[in-house]
Amino acid sequence: MKTGKKVSTSWAFRGRIVWLFTKYQLLSKGLLALVIYPLYSFAIDTFLALSGRTGISSGDYVSFLLSFQGLGFLLATLVMMVILIGLDVNTFILTSALVKEEKIEMTARHMLWLGLTSLKSLFSPAGLLLMVYVSLIFPLLGLGVTIGPMRQFQIPNFITSVIYANPLYLSLYIGVLLLLTYLSYRLMFTFHYVLIGGKAIGSAIRSSLDLTKKYGRALIKRLVGIFVKNGLVYFLPLFVALVALLAYVLASQAEQTNQSRLYLLFILLVVVDIVSFLTFLFPPMMLYRVTDAFYDYEAAEGRSPAVTLSTKASKWREDILPTIRLRTKFLVTGLILFILAGNFGFAYLLVQHFDTIFRVNREIALVAHRGGGDLGAENTIAGILAAAEEGVAWSEIDIQRTKDGHYVLNHDGDFQRVAGDSRSSSEMTLAEIQDLQVADAFDSSRPAQPVPTIEEVIEASKGKIGLFIELKGKTADKQMVDDIVAMVKAYGVEEEVALLSLDYKLIAYIEETYPEMVSGYLYYFSIGQTEDLQGDYLIMEEAEASPEKVADLKAQGKKVIVWTVNTEESIQRFVNSEVDGIITDYVLDVKAGIKARDERTDFEVIVDSVLGE
Repeated sequence: MKTGKKVSTSWAFRGRIVWLFTKYQLLSKGLLALVIYPLYSFAIDTFLALSGRTGISSGDYVSFLLSFQGLGFLLATLVMMVILIGLDVNTFILTSALVKEEKIEMTARHMLWLGLTSLKSLFSPAGLLLMVYVSLIFPLLGLGVTIGPMRQFQIPNFITSVIYANPLYLSLYIGVLLLLTYLSYRLMFTFHYVLIGGKAIGSAIRSSLDLTKKYGRALIKRLVGIFVKNGLVYFLPLFVALVALLAYVLASQAEQTNQSRLYLLFILLVVVDIVSFLTFLFPPMMLYRVTDAFYDYEAAEGRSPAVTLSTKASKWREDILPTIRLRTKFLVTGLILFILAGNFGFAYLLVQHFDTIFRVNREIALVAHRGGGDLGAENTIAGILAAAEEGVAWSEIDIQRTKDGHYVLNHDGDFQRVAGDSRSSSEMTLAEIQDLQVADAFDSSRPAQPVPTIEEVIEASKGKIGLFIELKGKTADKQMVDDIVAMVKAYGVEEEVALLSLDYKLIAYIEETYPEMVSGYLYYFSIGQTEDLQGDYLIMEEAEASPEKVADLKAQGKKVIVWTVNTEESIQRFVNSEVDGIITDYVLDVKAGIKARDERTDFEVIVDSVLGE
C-alpha cells in the first residue's frame, strides 16, 4: 500500500508540473499575441513612419539603421528580444526550481509575474549579448527550437547546398557547429546561477563552465536516459497506435470515399495536435530536467541553492491534494474531449469541400537559375536554350558591364570560379572576356561555353523563353538600367523580359522612370509593410517565403517568386505552395515535383496539406 501511494503521488506530481507549464504557455503566448507583439509592431511602424517609410528590407536597411529612427528600432528590438527569450527561459527555470523545492502550489499568473520581475537581471551589456546568442544558436544549429525575433534566422539552403558540395567547406561548417554545440552545453547552467544563485552574468558563465566540467558527462547520460525512457513508455505506444490507424485508413483508400477522407483528416489533425503539444512542452520540460540536475550537482558540492525572488508559491497541503488531483483530471479530460470534437468537426467540414480545398493545382512558373540551372554551363546560351527545350517559362541571368561598356553574363565578382580568371568584368574588355570558356559545373562531360553578351542572349532566347535579367555587381547602376531598357525596346522583347535587382534603389528607379517595364525585387528579409515594396515581382529567399507572408502578399495583388529552391525538402514545400514562380538550379527535379503534385492520391494530398508547411 505504501508503494502504491508513492506511485500515485509521483504521477500526480508529474501531471501537475505538465499542467502548470501548459497553463503558463497558454497564458504567456496569449499575452504575447494580444499585447506584446501589437505593441512591438506599433513601435516599429512608428519608427518607420518617422523615417518616411512603411517598411525596410535587405536591399535598403543600412541607411535606416544608421538613422535616429533606426536606433529606436534597434532598442525596441533588443527589449523585445529580452522579453521573448527571458520571459520564457527565466520562468521555466524559476518554476522548475520552485518545483524542486516542492513549492508546487502556484498559478500560471504567479509564474508569469515571476518571469517578468526577473527580466531586470538581463538588462545589461553582458545580458543582452547572452540574449542575442540564445536567439541565434538554436536556428543556426537547426534544432527546430527557436525563441526570439530571429525565428527566421538560418543559413539559406542555396548556401548550405554549396557547403555540402565542397569537402573543405563542409568540414569547416561541421567544425563550427560542433564548437557552438559544445559551447552551449558548457554554458547550460548560466541562467541558473543568475536567477537562483544571484550572480552576475560573467560570474555565472564561469560557474557554469566549472560545473559542466565536473558533471557534464553525468548530465548527458541523465538527459539521454530520460529521453529514451519517455520515448519507450509514452511515445512508442502512441506511435504504434497511430500507425495502426493510418494503416487501416490506407487500406480503404482505394475507394476514395468521404468516410476514408474523414478518418484520415481526423487522425492527421490529432497527430498535429500531439506534435504541437510536445513541441509546446519541450522547452519547459527540458529546462525542468536541467534545473533538477543543477540542484543535485550543487548539493553534491555542498551548496544549497534556493530561489530568493519573492513568490506566492508554496508546498502542497495534504488535505487539498485529492481536490487538486480531481480538478486537474477533470480539466484535462474536458480539454482533450473538446479538442477531439473540434478536430472531428473541422475534418467533416473539410471533407464536404474536399476538391475545392485540396485539389487546386496552381500554375507555378518555372525559372531556371543562372541561365539553365543544371541543364547547362552557368549563364550561357547553351544552358538557356536547354531550359527553353524543357518548356521552362523563364531563365534568370546575371549581367555586368565590361571595361569598354558592353554587358556580359556573369554572377560573381570575377571569373575565377567559372572560367579561372581572377579579374572582374569591369577590369576586362569584351574581347578579353570572349576568350574565356565557362566550365559546366553540373556535368563535366559537356563542353565549356563562351561568355555571352546580353545582345546574343536576347537574340537566342527571343520567342523561346523569357528572361529575368538581374542587374549584378558593382556596375549595376542607373546607366545599366538605361542601357538595358533601350536594348530591350530595340529588340521588341518588353513582354519577355523582367529586370531584377537586390538593390532596392534600382527597382525604385525602374518603377519611376520606366513604369512600362516589368521589374522584380530580390530580397532576403523584410520588416513592416512588405506589400508596399515596389516591383511587379517580389522575389524572396526561401526562408522568407512563409505560407503566411505569401498568402498576405498575394491577397494584396503581388506576384510572389521564391529563390533558390534546390533541396528535395524545399522542392516538395514550394510546389505545394501558393507561390507564382520557383527559381531553381534543378529544373527537372522541380518539373517532376509539379507533376507528382498533380498526380497525388487523397492520402498524399491530405498529408501534404495538413503536415506540410
